[in-house]
Amino acid sequence: MTTTPALAPAARRGLFTANPDDRLRPGTPDRPWELWLTSPDTLLEMPDLATALMAAAEHNAAAADLEDGSPLQPVTHALVLHHGYAWRREGAARSGAGIAVPSLCWTAKCSICGDVVEDEFIPHHDAPEAAADDAVGSREWDELPDSRLVCERTDDAHDAARAQARTEDAPERDENQLTFL
Repeated sequence: MTTTPALAPAARRGLFTANPDDRLRPGTPDRPWELWLTSPDTLLEMPDLATALMAAAEHNAAAADLEDGSPLQPVTHALVLHHGYAWRREGAARSGAGIAVPSLCWTAKCSICGDVVEDEFIPHHDAPEAAADDAVGSREWDELPDSRLVCERTDDAHDAARAQARTEDAPERDENQLTFL
């Protein structure tokens, strides 16, 4: 009969415990700053805290981007170590740091092809009317009478939508109106 060792939750493994006797030390005591890559179990010496934090952020972002949800993919994290112990900030973070306030923002989308207004970045606006005004005013998009937006592309579908809007927008012919030649 085989037994499986008792697995402890991550919070209780001892990386961030306050009691020094219970702390796990995965790094080298002589090195002031290291980066521990957990999945390959690799230690990288870092020159200072700022470099270690930036390297950890870059590695963790790349690892999250490569995550495909497969149970066979190893979970990898980068942790900053100070004299072998997992580093954590002393004291509280500055007020307001790390607090995200969700907000709804709008961007213009072409009703024909689905493209969004985009240059170097995708502009976000507080209201759908502001997004439409930006697309029409500064991007040369067309706004149809039914409030749909059409981008600047010139193909059959876009041209047909613009032509239909012009005929719908034109005034009806009045029988009493004189035609000037």
